[in-house]
Amino acid sequence: MTQYVSSPQFRLKLILPLIFGLTLTACAPEPEVHAAQISEDEIQNLFERWNQSLQTGDPAAVTANYASNAVLLPTVSNKVRTNHTEIEDYFVHFLELSPHGRIDERHISVNDGIAIDTGIYTFDVTKDGEQKQVQARYNFVYERQNDGEWLIVNHHSSAMPEVIVDEPELLEDMLIEG
Repeated sequence: MTQYVSSPQFRLKLILPLIFGLTLTACAPEPEVHAAQISEDEIQNLFERWNQSLQTGDPAAVTANYASNAVLLPTVSNKVRTNHTEIEDYFVHFLELSPHGRIDERHISVNDGIAIDTGIYTFDVTKDGEQKQVQARYNFVYERQNDGEWLIVNHHSSAMPEVIVDEPELLEDMLIEG
């Protein structure tokens, strides 16, 4: 019996099915991975989450809404912010204005793990005890992260052209340097 187990034919009978099975496994198509979709309501809630983080007055809480590789083109700063340190620095100064935003018009699109929320928003801000409203165009681009959380990867906000022409002092008073 020992000779039968150690015979080349017996080993071949054991090894061939194993090789055949591994070959089939290696040739099998990879399963399709479907990107988790997000609803328009959920995208609207992402803005609300961001806006509520502004209300905390904590720049780190606001920055937590942004992916580590996010880009922020802010309304009241000439500097492009490309990392959490720079984004947080912007919000240190912006939060001094006690901003509270609301959406005036929005257009949402979703495609394969990316969601885009584009439109017009208005911020109520306070500068030197005086309340003002600043309307701006915006783009939030959200991306689903590996852990399933949706974070901002690109945020562009710019003042309405009419405001820049008609009331340039409105934004000059709020400009954040550096």
